[in-house]
Amino acid sequence: MMREIWGKQMQIEIAEPGRMTQTGSSLLKLIQNNNMPILDLLVRESVQNSLDAHNTKDKYVTVEFLTGDFNKDKLNNELEGITNGLNKRYKDTSYTFIAIRDFNTVGLTGPLHFDDVVDNQYGNLLKLVYEISKPQEEEGSGGSWGLGKTVYFRVGIGLVFYYSRIINENGSYEERLAASLVENEIEFDSLIPAFRRKTKRGIAWWGEKIGDNKTKPITDEKYIKKILNIFSIPPYEKNETGTTIIIPYVDCDTLLDNNQIEYKDGKDSVVNLFWRDKIDDNLNIAVQRWYAPKLNNDVSRNSKYLRVKINGTGIGSNDMEPVFKIIQALYNRAVLHNSSNDILDNSLADNKREKILLRKVLENSEAGTLAFTKVSRKILKTGFPDNKPEPSMYFNCEIRDREKNRALISFTRKPGMIVSYEDTGKWVDDIIPTDKDEFIFGIFVLNSDNKLSAIGQEYKLEEYVRKSEKADHTSWSDYSIKNYNPGIVSKIQRQVNSKIAKEFSSGEEYDPGKLSSGLGKLFGDLLLPRENFGRQPSPDAPQKPPKRPIPHHKNLFFEYDQTKTTYDGNTMTVHFLIRTTSKTSSLGVKFAIDSDSGTISVDDWENKLGMVMPFEIISSEIMLKQLDNIERNILFKVSSEYVFDEDENENIICKLIKTDKKIGVAVLLEMNTAHKIETEISLSLQLNRRDIKPIFFVEKSGDDK
Repeated sequence: MMREIWGKQMQIEIAEPGRMTQTGSSLLKLIQNNNMPILDLLVRESVQNSLDAHNTKDKYVTVEFLTGDFNKDKLNNELEGITNGLNKRYKDTSYTFIAIRDFNTVGLTGPLHFDDVVDNQYGNLLKLVYEISKPQEEEGSGGSWGLGKTVYFRVGIGLVFYYSRIINENGSYEERLAASLVENEIEFDSLIPAFRRKTKRGIAWWGEKIGDNKTKPITDEKYIKKILNIFSIPPYEKNETGTTIIIPYVDCDTLLDNNQIEYKDGKDSVVNLFWRDKIDDNLNIAVQRWYAPKLNNDVSRNSKYLRVKINGTGIGSNDMEPVFKIIQALYNRAVLHNSSNDILDNSLADNKREKILLRKVLENSEAGTLAFTKVSRKILKTGFPDNKPEPSMYFNCEIRDREKNRALISFTRKPGMIVSYEDTGKWVDDIIPTDKDEFIFGIFVLNSDNKLSAIGQEYKLEEYVRKSEKADHTSWSDYSIKNYNPGIVSKIQRQVNSKIAKEFSSGEEYDPGKLSSGLGKLFGDLLLPRENFGRQPSPDAPQKPPKRPIPHHKNLFFEYDQTKTTYDGNTMTVHFLIRTTSKTSSLGVKFAIDSDSGTISVDDWENKLGMVMPFEIISSEIMLKQLDNIERNILFKVSSEYVFDEDENENIICKLIKTDKKIGVAVLLEMNTAHKIETEISLSLQLNRRDIKPIFFVEKSGDDK
C-alpha cells in the first residue's frame, strides 16, 4: 500500500553557482539551430530518445504526441518557489502544453540520486533530468543526451516535467516524477529565486526533498496521478513502462512560425503549406520528414520500428505523403537490396542501388548502400487534382530555380532517423538538375557494423559517424582518431555524388554547375604543350612574355601567367591566381577532358568509357593570399601520395580530390564560413597522353552576400 509522502507541493532544488558549471542562459544557447524549426528539433530529439530506450521484447516503439490546455492555478500551486512568479507572469486561466509519451520502452531507469551512483552507472533518469552532456553508451543511439535535450527547454518557457514508469532492480513497477526549469537568469522576470543570496544560475529541479536544497524524483503514485490529472494524461498501467515528457506554457503560433522558409509560386505569391496552420499537422509532417525509414516499417536492420500517434490518431502507412513513401521505399531497397511492393514498384521510375566501397580504411570495403531514383510529378501527386506541395517544401529545402529541380539526397545510420536532406554541397554538386517535371531522390544507408582498419583498436563505422554528428544530429563530418583522419565521410559524399551524376548524365556538355564551361575551355587551350614537349626540361622563359589572359566571371576573376608554365619530362606545372568578388565557402580547380563531341567528365571517362585518365594532378601548392581583403599568406601543400592528399591550417582544409581509381582531378579549399578569397595556385600535372586537351573549371560554392 503506497503512502503519500507529503500533501502540498513539489519541492525545489536550486542549482548553486560553482566552478565550471553551466548557467541557464548558456544551456539555452547550446543548440541554437537557426535553420531548423523548433518543432522539428523536438520531434527528432524526443523520438530518438524513445527509440534509444526500447525494451528487448517488443518489435516496435510507440510514441504519442499530445497537445491540450491546462489550468494554470492547479499547476503553479504545485511548484514551490516559483508559484507567485508564474501567477504574476501568466494572467489567463488556461494555457497550452505539449507532451511526448512513449510505450514499449524501459523508461527512466537507474538511481534516483547521485548519492546512489556506483561505478559511474548513472542510468537514463539522472542523464536526462539532472545532467548535461553525459554521452549515450548504447550502440546506435543518438550522440549526446545533454545537448540534444536542451530543445525541451526552448519549446515552452524552459519548464519540463518528466514522468516515467519502470521495472526497478527489485522487479517491481515503480513510477517516477520530476520537473526542471532552465531559464535566462539575467532576465528581469526570471522565476527561480537566488539561493541564499548567491548568484543565480537559472536552473532548478522539483521533486521530493531529501536534504538541504536536495531533491530526488517523487515515487508516490497518488501524488503523481494528481499532477498528471492537471494535463488529463493517464498514468501507465498494467505491464506498461515508458516515459512522458510534458512541456507547459507553449505558444503555438510562435512554434508554427519558427525558422520557416517562405515559398512562392510562379506568380510570386506566398504558398500556404497546410502543416503550418496547426500543431497536429506540423508534428505529423515532421515525424514523416525525419523518421520515414522507421515509420510502420518492419524491415529496419534488426532494430525496432516506429509507431506514432498524434492526439490519438495514428500515422498509418497509407497516411504518409507520397514523397516520404519514396524515401521509405529507397531505404528498404538499400537495406533489403530488393523492392517490396511499394510506391516505386510499377511506377516507371528509374530505380538504382549502388554499394559505396572505400579502400584501405575499412575491414570490409563496403561503407554502405546508396539507393536512388528519378520520378515524375505524377507519382508525387503535385498536380491536379491532389496539388501536393513541392518535394523541397516537405524537406525544408529552399527552391532556387522553378524550371530545374536539384537532386535531393538524404543519409542515415542505424537508428533510422534522416540526418539531413541535401540539395547543395558535397553530396550533390555534380548531379545535373532535372527539368521541372522530374525529381531525383537518394538515400545513403551506413553499413554500421563495419569496422575501421589501421587504427589499432576496434572501432565500428557506426561509432565513427555517430561521434561526428553535432548535438542536433544534422550533419556528418570527418575527424581524427589518434592523429589519423580516415576521411570516410568525404569519400562517401564524393562517391554518392559521382554515382548519381554518372547515372543521370544528360549526355550534353559536362557542366559542374559552378562557372561557365567556356571560361574553362579558354584556360585549357592555353595549357597545350609544345611539339617537343617531354624531350627536355623547359628552356628559359622568353625575353618578351606573352600577355597574361585575365578571364572574368560574374563573381570571380582569375589570371593565368603563361610565362611560369614549365615542362619536365611528362610533367607540366602551371600557375594562376583566383580572386572572388563575393563570399564563398569553397574554391578550387577541377579538370575535365575535351573531345570533338563535347566535354567529358572524369567520372564518365574513367567509369563509363573505362579508359585511363590522360592526365592527373600529382601535387599542388596553394597560397591563400587574402581573406576578406586581409593579407594572410597561408600555404597549403597536397600530393597524390595517400597520406598527403589533405592539408589543414587555421580551420581551412585543402584537399586533392581523387577519382575511384585514386587519380587526382581537382584541388579544393574548404572553410567553415564564407569569405572573399584571393589565392595563388600551382598545379603539377602528369600527362599520360599528348593528344588530349585538359579543360579546367573553377570550382566555387554558391554565392553568398
